[in-house]
Amino acid sequence: MRLTPVMLALLLALSPGAVAVQASAPTTPAPAQNEDDTIRPGPDANTTAVMVLGTTPERTAFDSQSIALGSSLAIDRNQLKSELSVAALDEQLQSAETIERKHQILVQYQYQIENRIISLKARERQSTQAFSNGTISEDQYLRTLGRIDAEAEQLRSVASALEARSRNVRGLSMSSFVSTVQGKLTTLEGPVRDRIARSLRGKAPKERVFVATADTGVVLSTITEGTYVREIVRHDYRNPSASGSLTLLQAQKIVYDKYTWANNNPSRGTSTSPYGTTNVFSVTVKHPHGSFVAYLDGGTEKVFKEIQHKRLTGNTPLPTGPSVSNTSENLTVTVNRTYAGGPLRVNLTNATGAPVSGEVRIDGELVGRTNADGVLWTLSPADRFEVSASYDFRTVNVTATPVQS
Repeated sequence: MRLTPVMLALLLALSPGAVAVQASAPTTPAPAQNEDDTIRPGPDANTTAVMVLGTTPERTAFDSQSIALGSSLAIDRNQLKSELSVAALDEQLQSAETIERKHQILVQYQYQIENRIISLKARERQSTQAFSNGTISEDQYLRTLGRIDAEAEQLRSVASALEARSRNVRGLSMSSFVSTVQGKLTTLEGPVRDRIARSLRGKAPKERVFVATADTGVVLSTITEGTYVREIVRHDYRNPSASGSLTLLQAQKIVYDKYTWANNNPSRGTSTSPYGTTNVFSVTVKHPHGSFVAYLDGGTEKVFKEIQHKRLTGNTPLPTGPSVSNTSENLTVTVNRTYAGGPLRVNLTNATGAPVSGEVRIDGELVGRTNADGVLWTLSPADRFEVSASYDFRTVNVTATPVQS
């Protein structure tokens, strides 16, 4: 009987042993990656560009994840299975009487890990399609992404254990196995997904998350501890079977050519890393407003994943976008517009211009309070929206739209 990826995944588990916008764009993948279809400058060009989906999102939504008993138990169960799997591996290796048998055991585990990755990718694709067509809610979708992220982390842990054990087996080299697994898991993991997974287990406070999906990929963003965090995966720009070979310097040059502002405003700490046999490179770039990581497919020579961290406070915060404001009842609310899912700045002041700490709602949903400086950073909706700021039984409203390029 031929074992399917799902069956092999089960065997492993149970084994004893600058600002982008949602503007008009092609509905089919573009043949080349350039600033016209994927990486666009922001309304204030004095910051890094960000990658876009290259097409109108099929669905966008907001959600705030908090501790969920079912998801938490599922993550804990998977972690226990991974730990038991490593314990079983040690047991099997210890009882193996020949080098050949140890080779067989390690290769079998390697094969099972690889098939588990295939299973996770299929699950992610299915859940993304279900969210895009409205079959599941944003809550269900984000929970699924959080659980997949947690399982991917556990797989990396098992892969590390496997590589470590292989060093003690003569004639078997698995020196690049962990980095290869990391490369294969890049589309399933990210800082926003990790934050969701931790929230589900009660290990991180719940935070508002923006999600957008399309045939081309997925965007997730959030604001945590004064930093805007955004991740995007472009599935149409990742082709594991594409031939091609790049050096580290070539990979770095391709990325810098696409992020010209970062190239012109570098900070110390840039690094480039390959991922085993996957033909994936990550280029980490630090700049005055934060940092980003671009994941490059060496075959297609396209950035297929991007992670952005941008500071919203401090000495060199992210520049604000174009503003729209309104005054009513001696209160003034000013909104610095941004792209869909981007960092939206709301400022509330009184008649004298002094900052006011008040409640802020977007389209009727409470999103937070302005701080002592009268400022709240939140996430921008994808369509036209109304911001309402209230203080001392008075309310001022302003209507805004996301920035378009």
